[in-house]
Amino acid sequence: MNKRQGTNRLHNFLFLALLLGVASAAPWKVDEFPKPDFGLIADPDKLLSEQSLQEIADRIDEITDKVEVPVQIAVAVASKMHLPNNFYQDDQDNGNNPDEEAAAEEFARGLHDRWGVGIDGESGGTGVLIFLSVDDRVMYISRGSSFDTLLRNSRIDSIIKDLRPSMRQAKYGEGLVLAVELIGTYIQKGEPKWDELVWDYLRIEYFLLSGYALAILGSMRAARRRREAQRVYAEAASQLTAIDRAQAEALQGQFNATSCPICLEDFASDTTGSDDRPIKLLRCGHVFDASCWEEWVNSGQGQVSKCPICKKDVGESSVAAGEQPPQAEAMAPLDDTDVRQHEHLHHEHHRHRHHHRQHNRAMQLFQQDRNFRLTRLAMRYPNVVSQQQVQRWSSPTYNGQLAQDRSFVESRPRAPVVQSARHSDRMGGSSASFGGGTSSGGRGGRF
Repeated sequence: MNKRQGTNRLHNFLFLALLLGVASAAPWKVDEFPKPDFGLIADPDKLLSEQSLQEIADRIDEITDKVEVPVQIAVAVASKMHLPNNFYQDDQDNGNNPDEEAAAEEFARGLHDRWGVGIDGESGGTGVLIFLSVDDRVMYISRGSSFDTLLRNSRIDSIIKDLRPSMRQAKYGEGLVLAVELIGTYIQKGEPKWDELVWDYLRIEYFLLSGYALAILGSMRAARRRREAQRVYAEAASQLTAIDRAQAEALQGQFNATSCPICLEDFASDTTGSDDRPIKLLRCGHVFDASCWEEWVNSGQGQVSKCPICKKDVGESSVAAGEQPPQAEAMAPLDDTDVRQHEHLHHEHHRHRHHHRQHNRAMQLFQQDRNFRLTRLAMRYPNVVSQQQVQRWSSPTYNGQLAQDRSFVESRPRAPVVQSARHSDRMGGSSASFGGGTSSGGRGGRF
C-alpha cells in the first residue's frame, strides 16, 4: 500500500467518523424522541453514566414510596432539540436568536402527553416530567394538573435555580438527582403555607403585585373553602353513620338516642345532655337537650305540649293514669296439669307478643327520630344533604345505608390527588409503564 492510498483511507475513516458523530448528535423532534430505556429515564444520547442513571432511578423509587401523594416522575435528557422556524423570535434574524425556553416547554409537555406520564384521574394528572436539553442549555419541568398547587410555578423556579450550579459544571446526573429530591420534598411539604405565599408575593415585580396578591388570596380562600367542605362532609357522614347504627339496634328491638335530635350534639351521658343539664325525656319516648327543648318551644317552632318529633301530647301515655291493662277473659276451672300447660302457653304467648311489641315500638321511635334528624341535617348541611335526599331516605321502602348512599358519597369533596400512578418491574428501579397522564403546564429556565 503506497502513501497516497493510506492517506485516502485515513480521510475516508475520518469522514465516516464525522458523519456518525453528526448523526448521533442530530437535534431531536418530540415525536421521534424514544421512550425510556432505563426505568422512567430516557437518555438516547448517552449523556448520563450508568451510575447516574441508577442513582436517579433509585431516588425516583424512594420518592414514590415515601410521599403520601402518589406521583410518577419521568426524566428525558437530550443533546439538542430540533427548533422549528416558529421558535425564532424574529423571522428575519436567519436563525441567530432562537427561543429555547419556549421550545423546551413545547418539547417537554409534548413528551409528557405522548408518553402519558402519570394517570389522569378525577383530580387531574399525577405525572411529572423533567426535561433537559444539554446543548441548548435549557430545562423544563412539566406537571400534571394534580400538582398545580404542590408544584406551583414559584416552587419549580426555585428547583431550577438550585440546579443551575450542577448544570453549569456539566454534572447533569447530580443535578437530576437533586431535581427529583426537591420535587419529592415539595410534594411531602404539601400545599404552600401563608409564609411561602407571602414570600412568593414579595418576590414578584412591583407592577404585578396587585394581580398576584389577588391570586394568592384567592388560592388561600379556595384552600380554606376546601378544608371547610371536607369538615362539613365528615360531620354529615358521622351523623348518617350514627343513624345507620341506630337502625341496626332498632331492628334488634332496642332504641336509645345518644344525641339530641335538635342540635345533633352527643349527650354527655345516659341522663345528661350536651348542655350538661338533665335530658328532657318525653312520655312518647323521645329525648332532647333541655336547653334545645326550651329554645324550640320559646322560639315558636313548636308547642310546649307537643313532641317536636312525633307531635304527640307530652302528657300522653299508652296506659292512662289509674287504668289497668286489659285483663285476660275469665276461664273455666282447670286441673293442675291443665293449669301448668296453660301457664306455660300463656307465658310463651306473652313473651312473643312482648318481643313483637318491643320491636315495633323501637322501629317506630327510630323512624320518627330518623326522619326528624334528616330534616335537621339538611338544614345544617345543605351542600351535602338535600331535601330530595331526605324525602327518599325517609321513605318506608328505603333500606340502604345512609352514609354509603351513592348520592351522598358523590358529594364528597375530592382530594388533590386520588389516583395512583405507581409501577415497578425492573432492575433499575421504576417501570417505564405509564398511565396515560397529560401535562397541565410547568416552568422552565436556562442554565
